[in-house]
Amino acid sequence: MKKKKKKISYLNLILIFTSVCLTISVFFNIYLSNKKYVNYEMDENIVFFGDSITNKYKVEEFFPNSHVVNSGISGDKSSDLIERMDDVYKYNPSKVFLLIGINDLNNAVDQDEILNNIQKIVNGIKTNRKYTKIYIESVYPINRNSFNEKDYSFNEDITNDTIKDFNNKLKNLCKENKINYVNVYDNLLDSDGNLKDIYTVEGLHLNDLGYYKVTSSIIKYIKK
Repeated sequence: MKKKKKKISYLNLILIFTSVCLTISVFFNIYLSNKKYVNYEMDENIVFFGDSITNKYKVEEFFPNSHVVNSGISGDKSSDLIERMDDVYKYNPSKVFLLIGINDLNNAVDQDEILNNIQKIVNGIKTNRKYTKIYIESVYPINRNSFNEKDYSFNEDITNDTIKDFNNKLKNLCKENKINYVNVYDNLLDSDGNLKDIYTVEGLHLNDLGYYKVTSSIIKYIKK
């Protein structure tokens, strides 16, 4: 009789052990699945995507408490960004700040074409990283007096009125797509409606003080 009880006890132990292992395995798989999902949805990388104006932005210094990534490349136009969307996707960002268009305007690219390219960029992010919040910055103003003083070459047909017109269209694009439009343009102007001289290197690119003004415009979106 004692031997029979001993056999049942061993059998029960085996069954209990097997059950526990299966339970642990199930919960472990659920945990890994959920962990992967959460990382995909909640990754805190913030990508700045654009041309040289983005490239020269020392985002790590201006946002020391955030996981920021600079994906700006000098000379890029909107069509170039479409070709390197992996520079956004690979960071699986929670937010993307997009600044593009001034090189397109300088190279006489039609405004509708630029907007169409930006729409493709937006669509790509929404499709491939659906939890990412998109912030599109206004194109910054220019200063032709600085161009002349620094002997800097820029398309003579492009004025700040041209840029304002483009920014209005960009703002409408953001509204249609229900994404965030960030008006940096107004915060960089002097009393004559040009890029303030103390904010710029040569009338187009910004110095550290200029980037400080940019930061003051977007910091609330970083913290949001």
